[in-house]
Amino acid sequence: MTGPRGYSAEAGSVVVDAADLLAGWPAAADRLGDGPVLVHDPVGDAVGVGIAEALSALGRTTSLVTQDQVAGTQLSLTGDLADANRRLQQAGTAVHKRSVLRRVTPGTAFIEHVLTGERSEVPCTAVVHCGHRLPDDTLPGEPRAGDCVAPRTVYEAILEGRRAALALATAGATPYGGASGHVHEHPTMAGAAR
Repeated sequence: MTGPRGYSAEAGSVVVDAADLLAGWPAAADRLGDGPVLVHDPVGDAVGVGIAEALSALGRTTSLVTQDQVAGTQLSLTGDLADANRRLQQAGTAVHKRSVLRRVTPGTAFIEHVLTGERSEVPCTAVVHCGHRLPDDTLPGEPRAGDCVAPRTVYEAILEGRRAALALATAGATPYGGASGHVHEHPTMAGAAR
């Protein structure tokens, strides 16, 4: 399920979620039409930059829009920030920095500069949305933890999963075939959920 979007998309516009595009890669790139593609990166991690690079490698005219001062700003944590921006520039990817996507129509995306409010148009036959996805609620009533609640770090997901298991165990459930109400606790995790 796709996550929140701060822009509107008119009927006939092609907006594809990054996860859906990657699930069928490279054949799914054909769903984007023959013209230029705009990669919308509201997160600033490796996904938007990676999608833009992959589309450029297929010979597609690609643009990337980010509200940050540099594309893929979170790549600074991995040491790939400068190299990623160099690769985008070498591939000919137009990067619209400090801008947000406001509206998508067939053939055009409308972006707005976050500081000046200046609006501009970017020609594109499709937009690839690289934002967060919504949690999956397919198991109502079951304990929820990690990314099915909201985007989480690995630590937070493990901690929530442990808390959910403890709640099940103390409610009389028998997770992992153990005795009712008894949970084996790893020594390094003792006290972590408290």
